[in-house]
Amino acid sequence: MPMLIKNLKLITFAVILSALLSCQPGIQNGGSISRNHLNYIHSLGLLSGNEYIILFDSQYKIRVSGNFFTDRRIAAYWTDEKDPARSYVNYALYPDIDSIKTHYVKTRTDASYLEVFTSGEKKFRVYVEADSAETKYFFDSAIARWKEKHLTAPQQNTKAE
Repeated sequence: MPMLIKNLKLITFAVILSALLSCQPGIQNGGSISRNHLNYIHSLGLLSGNEYIILFDSQYKIRVSGNFFTDRRIAAYWTDEKDPARSYVNYALYPDIDSIKTHYVKTRTDASYLEVFTSGEKKFRVYVEADSAETKYFFDSAIARWKEKHLTAPQQNTKAE
């Protein structure tokens, strides 16, 4: 009987460890994303050359969902293998962004998001599902990067929010 209890404890530990390891962590530093995942994001057309991800968040698996900003752009993607019509890949380079609006959501079923408006009248959302401090850090960092790059880019019309 003691051997059975020991085996059950080991199995329980293995199941819990496996579940924890399979979950995506919250907001990640771009340097912690695996080469395999970076290659996937690159294949979506969301990274070029030596561009690097600064902060990244996924609401599911990285191959399904990604929301991030780099040294050159803000981007979001969703890959729905069951219904490809629901899939999307959105991004805007910093000089093309007119404004960014923050939306903090206080419910557990929805994620907070940045709404990005471009000079081409395109808009899209960049979702972040993390605690309020991490979400604020992501939003503030993305907006600061945009403002820095937007103000240094040669443009005639600059509009910030």
